[in-house]
Amino acid sequence: MMSKTPVSWDQEADVIVIGYGFAGATAAITAHDAGAKVILLEKAPEAHKGGNSRVSANLVFWPDDIDKAKLYFEALAGPFMDDISPEMVQVWASEMHANRAWLEGLGMTPAEIPYIEFPEAAGSDCVHVLLNGEGPMGGERLWHVIEAAVAARSIDIGYETPAIRLVKEGKTIAGVIAESGGRQIAIKANRAVILTCGGFENNQKMIRNYVDGLADAYPVGTPYNTGDGIRMGIEVGAELWHMNNVSGPLLSFKAPDIPVAQWLNLPHGKSFLFVAKDGTRFTMEGDPCFTGDLHGKVKRHGTWGQQVLPVPIHMIFDETYRKSGHIGRATADWDASHGKLYDWSDDNLREVEKGWIKTSDTIGGLAKLIDIDPAALEASVAQFDRFAEAGHDGAWERSADHMAPLATPPFYAMELTPAFVNTQGGPRRNQNAEVIGVDGDPIPRLYSAGELGSIYSFLYQGGGNIGECFAFGRIAGRNAAHETSSLRAAPTLSLVAS
Repeated sequence: MMSKTPVSWDQEADVIVIGYGFAGATAAITAHDAGAKVILLEKAPEAHKGGNSRVSANLVFWPDDIDKAKLYFEALAGPFMDDISPEMVQVWASEMHANRAWLEGLGMTPAEIPYIEFPEAAGSDCVHVLLNGEGPMGGERLWHVIEAAVAARSIDIGYETPAIRLVKEGKTIAGVIAESGGRQIAIKANRAVILTCGGFENNQKMIRNYVDGLADAYPVGTPYNTGDGIRMGIEVGAELWHMNNVSGPLLSFKAPDIPVAQWLNLPHGKSFLFVAKDGTRFTMEGDPCFTGDLHGKVKRHGTWGQQVLPVPIHMIFDETYRKSGHIGRATADWDASHGKLYDWSDDNLREVEKGWIKTSDTIGGLAKLIDIDPAALEASVAQFDRFAEAGHDGAWERSADHMAPLATPPFYAMELTPAFVNTQGGPRRNQNAEVIGVDGDPIPRLYSAGELGSIYSFLYQGGGNIGECFAFGRIAGRNAAHETSSLRAAPTLSLVAS
């Protein structure tokens, strides 16, 4: 429920930024540098700060030509351009182009990797994807640059201080009700509030309501993205957009005692396949985003669309594949946002002992363990084996170099789950990063940036969300800082939870 104006405020700032990832950090840095006093609220503990930004691949999509970037964006949006204005596309392209110089100014050393996801699209030759320095994707190298820039400005950060609701004075956003240290506090925003609190990857109810065909799914990033900004936006009358567009779902593994899903490792062995509830194969098996599945979109009958995952899904493999390497992530601190979650065994036997992986001496026996018709699973495995022996996948065109018959018992089955890198939807924003109400007008003094209410409505280029975090984070920070200051001072309280 939307809060009325409190009788008294516990704290105040010029700009309140809700969510400390790349978008929130950028908005806070920009507003601070424009002369505003900034408070940055973060739901997670300090050790888990950074949201999806910190645990992402840390890639930045950088277009080297603004006009070509506009063409590329429009090609990716395709028929889903009807709610995106030309002014919005222009600002997106211009600010995405400006990202490189801005990041270099903060200390980034750009290193380019080849990663054009849709080379057939108009304008695709503008695409460059950047890392901070040479090395593999991920590793928080870019995050450390942004984190250091925030720290250098001594911006007030409230960890374990989730925003609960927005406060309105008439039609204008006046502040935030948050929780800190076990109690609610009222924080006055003299100029504006900026929502940068991510998507709804870990909100099962929202997944069922907004994403077609999924009863549930899990995040592979932060577990703290539970749709708080969407809920708060709805409460103050925001219009939503792009709610059904997600980066995923990708097939992952979810252990019952771990809060997030783990990416599949898929070692170099060849004797494995994926099957649906009816025992049939339903897609080309392989690493997410590299086997025709581009951030959850697949091309069927010449048209791009959302990947359909007919849960429950099982990965079926033989003893040879079991010995080929760890199937799940095998680094104990693979996700710094959550600490040391789980160190997957090299031979997968610990996971067999845990019951995460089922095993049987026969395919028919394995089918019974996972509630699949034995004849159907036997038929699918037999067909897969024939394709592997013939050197041609007649069903899904999987490379013959990555197929081998399931010839060595015992056989294994591991249940897989849909998981999201991130969602794209949320309160709609305009070219000024203002949140738009259901009446079509900006909600005064409310801005947004990042994954929450992203501009991306359909196909997605890798690094695009991080690029958008910086682009609209700067826009939101500049415009929020330039709002006229309101009156009425408030006492100062510490926000940092102990």
